[in-house]
Amino acid sequence: MTTLTARLPKGRLARSHGSPKRRRARGSRWGYIYAAPAVALVIAFIGVPLGSVIYHGFTSWNGFSPPRWVGLDNFKVMWEDPIFLRAIRNNVLFALSVPIEVVGALILAHLIHERIPGWRFFRSTFFLPAIYSTVVIGILTSVVLLPQGPFNQFLGDVGLSGLQHNWLESTGTALGAIILVVVWANFGYSVLIYLAGMTSLDPQLAEAARLDGAGFWKILWKVHAPNLRRVIELVFVINTITAFAYMLPYIYTMTHGGPGYSTFATEYYIYETGFSGGHLGYASAIGVMLALIVLVIGAVQIRVLTRGEK
Repeated sequence: MTTLTARLPKGRLARSHGSPKRRRARGSRWGYIYAAPAVALVIAFIGVPLGSVIYHGFTSWNGFSPPRWVGLDNFKVMWEDPIFLRAIRNNVLFALSVPIEVVGALILAHLIHERIPGWRFFRSTFFLPAIYSTVVIGILTSVVLLPQGPFNQFLGDVGLSGLQHNWLESTGTALGAIILVVVWANFGYSVLIYLAGMTSLDPQLAEAARLDGAGFWKILWKVHAPNLRRVIELVFVINTITAFAYMLPYIYTMTHGGPGYSTFATEYYIYETGFSGGHLGYASAIGVMLALIVLVIGAVQIRVLTRGEK
């Protein structure tokens, strides 16, 4: 019995299905059509603003009068600006807390993965900040750390009144307080990423290690950590970028950069320079420089973390 395909003329069969090259071209054409709206949105809401920031970074502009081209003058002034250098230094201090968050979140994720008593409570507690806006977290923690706030009251109730302090208005403690709040606020995301990675691992690996007498720490460092190398790299890079590019909501709601310039970060300096000071050209130049710094740091991190891999 002949099939329908066998009975069709060869020319008709070719016209019905087309050559593989033609089918691939047709599929590619439809792919471009489907991707066009998303590409247009990316260009409109990311590409155009990014190009505008880069252009205005080479101008003197207050947002109203026509921009005046100044070339590299903004970037020359930037590296002689003590406030900008102070802001960069503070960002570096924020970044120094990243290893603590990476390792701490890994340990907590392992505890939750091992279903220790109360693991559901700890999972909810540490992920709770992740569901709130960073602005809400900044306002709440600034209230908690007020001189007459709950934290100082707690210290007085437990007999540690000597440790009571004006945490957010002292140059010695304001930056550290913001770092602790940021670590706590971002902890849930890191734990969630680690838990997702751990659930994808073969459970027989940990079970075999237990049969060989491995305890909690050996399973963590000898079994889970090596198999989660890519996940650890991702968490490390994300939190480093956060330390340089996502500090504005916390600083704005908690200290407004004070006392003095002790908690100024680069993002906050861009806001103050551009919108409060009206120097949008200089603020754009700082934004371009911040983007370059983040790109370089991210590239170096990826290069170092993936060194030796085939």
